[in-house]
Amino acid sequence: MKKLTLSALSLALVLAMAGCQSESPAETQEDVAEAQAEANADVRDAQAEASETIGEANADLNDASDESNKEYDQANADAIEDTAQARHDVAIAKADGDLKVAKELCDGMPVNDRDACNARAESEYEMAKAAARAELDAADATAEQLKN
Repeated sequence: MKKLTLSALSLALVLAMAGCQSESPAETQEDVAEAQAEANADVRDAQAEASETIGEANADLNDASDESNKEYDQANADAIEDTAQARHDVAIAKADGDLKVAKELCDGMPVNDRDACNARAESEYEMAKAAARAELDAADATAEQLKN
């Protein structure tokens, strides 16, 4: 029984230690490359959508330029809001991708450094989201002034 308990304890210790080890550099490099590729694709998609939205907003603005000043101001405000939202979406896609890449890099670090690395990555992510939100709010305020 004592031998069985000792064997079980040894197995549990080995399994616990396996969870504490860092990824190999090759695994980390592969994960980072995959995260970067996904992030780049997400940003490209967001940029394509933003370009389309901005193009439509500018077309609406051009159409309204032939109308009255009130209609022009409304179209201009809408264009500002649409453009700001599109840029916000791109910024968020970039922040999401940067976070994925940073977390993959953190996974490759020694166990003792992972928590600080992940905390730093989350902090940078939150700052990027806040900056994107601030730019969106500023554009919305500008658009609201045009509407009134």
